[in-house]
Amino acid sequence: MAKLKNFLLKSSIDSFKYRIDLDKVKILDSNLLDCLITQTVNSATGEIISSRELKLNSLKPEFDYYHVHFAINDLFGEKFLVILINSKLLEKDYLSGISMNNIELIYNRIMSAKIIELSFEDFLQFGLVSDIDVKKDFELDIESFKAVINTLYQNTKPTKQSKYGVNKFTKEHNLGIEWNKRENATSKHPFLKLYHKEIESKHGNNREYFYNHIDLNQTKNVVRCEATIKGTKELTMYGIEGNRLIDLMKVPESKLSSVIEYAIDLNIEPRLRRSKPKEGMTATETIIYAFIVNMIQNQNLTFETILNHILSYFNQLDSSNNATNKMRAKKLLNSIYEEHINGKISEVKAKKLDSFFSNFGWIEKHAI
Repeated sequence: MAKLKNFLLKSSIDSFKYRIDLDKVKILDSNLLDCLITQTVNSATGEIISSRELKLNSLKPEFDYYHVHFAINDLFGEKFLVILINSKLLEKDYLSGISMNNIELIYNRIMSAKIIELSFEDFLQFGLVSDIDVKKDFELDIESFKAVINTLYQNTKPTKQSKYGVNKFTKEHNLGIEWNKRENATSKHPFLKLYHKEIESKHGNNREYFYNHIDLNQTKNVVRCEATIKGTKELTMYGIEGNRLIDLMKVPESKLSSVIEYAIDLNIEPRLRRSKPKEGMTATETIIYAFIVNMIQNQNLTFETILNHILSYFNQLDSSNNATNKMRAKKLLNSIYEEHINGKISEVKAKKLDSFFSNFGWIEKHAI
């Protein structure tokens, strides 16, 4: 019997950069002392060291088909141990993400490398976090995900700065879309990424990890979304008090979801927008027909969603005939749909994508 995908639709921590005062750590492997990086903290974000720089100058003991990066950061003569902590440390529970329920398992695996010695209490209470990746997983087949990519790409908000913006990946073994690069992202231009986990698990650089730790049935038809909290400024913006590891582990799922929702809101236009009708039957029916067809084919909406959207305008009108007009409009819309559209345009795909976008957090807003 296949396992339930209990990790779906739940926001959780995927990775973060961890640092702690070196005075609180006992060094067991002297090779760590050679991995010294001198760099100041970004006062606005609390971010330290680019991940690329840290990876190039770190001690990286091998675990089972993955490794963990350790380095020492010198900040004005004060030294900190820095560790890149990733949910891969959870191995068979990787897809669940990092939480208070499993952080001790991660601690034990880090200690098993025999690089440093540190009590679990100090690990939680004195360790500081930045560059936090929040993830959320959804279920969607590969072909439907291609339609998602195209729809979101078409609805991306424009930006005047070349270092920001959208980039989509449409190769067979690299399928996804991202807004802004991690290294350039800011609170006004937040990083956001969607990619197909099934493809990554079978063809990505970490495929050996997945083959050895994860039941690949668990990644089938799974799409992952990622957004990033850079440092203290953004933690405060999301209402997260404190930048200690213990503070991060206490953050409720709703606040983690808000990180993704914020990135969606700043990078992507609202779901509902007016569209130009195409030539069709005659007069009013042509306009209505063209609008419904466009919403189904290009916006991937269901007829029920379109109907409710149009009828909602009648609720805003101050007219004694409002109820009657609304009833007539509903009858006309249903008539055009049933006679000219239903059965001719498949809504299976539209319903599937409509559900995905709602779970993703792409909020519907009425066109003006």
